[in-house]
Amino acid sequence: MTAFPLWAERLYNTPVALAQHKNDALCEFAEMRISGKSSLPERIGVGSLEGVQMRAMSDEASFYNEDGRKPFQFKGSIAVIPMRGTLVHRADWMDAESGLCGYNRLLKQFRAARDDRDIKGIFVPTNSGGGECAGMFAAAEEIAAMAKAEGGKPIYVYLDEQACSAAYVLASAGDKVLGRRECIGGSIAALMNMIDKSKAYEKVGLEPHVVRASWADRKAIGTGGEKFDAELLTKMGSLVEEISEQIVEFVAAMRHVPVKALKSLRGEVFSGRDLLKYGLIDDIVSEQEAWAMLEEEIDQAA
Repeated sequence: MTAFPLWAERLYNTPVALAQHKNDALCEFAEMRISGKSSLPERIGVGSLEGVQMRAMSDEASFYNEDGRKPFQFKGSIAVIPMRGTLVHRADWMDAESGLCGYNRLLKQFRAARDDRDIKGIFVPTNSGGGECAGMFAAAEEIAAMAKAEGGKPIYVYLDEQACSAAYVLASAGDKVLGRRECIGGSIAALMNMIDKSKAYEKVGLEPHVVRASWADRKAIGTGGEKFDAELLTKMGSLVEEISEQIVEFVAAMRHVPVKALKSLRGEVFSGRDLLKYGLIDDIVSEQEAWAMLEEEIDQAA
């Protein structure tokens, strides 16, 4: 049997906030790799699972001006902080090249834009199916605290393609959430992927034995090919339920949508018109129009 590689530890046996299409794609890749029944290359390019297009005004942003380099892209007085790829707790610039977007890197750019006197607003082009729950709430709460609604600079999130699950949690922290008619978003809940490998062990004639302290009989239960029992599944279900409640409560507070209404969406993904109908975005506009709206708000505040 093949042990889970490090990248799989982010996908299995821990709560994640991913849209179904994103979760299915990642799990399919993972299962083929773990089972060895695939001719995939050694390195999975997660970024290939999602488009990374940036269009219109944000595409003209640069890190540089006559004074040197900033820690974020910008155009005029607007910082551009893309939220693209699979969201993870921590990632560096090399991970970003593989399609991972670290909450730590996002916050570093947001903080720099907040503290930059030349920057009057923040534009966030978004294309992410979600990611890890670890670090998600801390990032979303800090971004919300930087928004104009809390006395900061206006933050406009633009759904260039998608903002699902963890990505939507962060998007909801902005002052405005806008998108194209064909954009998708929502999937407001967490989930957990688990694989019971006991039948695979049995099939190849292996009987797992995990030695535990006499008083720690539930430690790492279900590991090493042990069969999952009802108590384990109930406990993991309770954990997912708790995190999902926190997600719904946060989005409800940010978007001023009742918790009951959000739960009635049942974790589904929606496209532009329905996102607008359910109060998950503020308007359906092009990226140029969204940019112009932010510029107008900045001008009015000057």
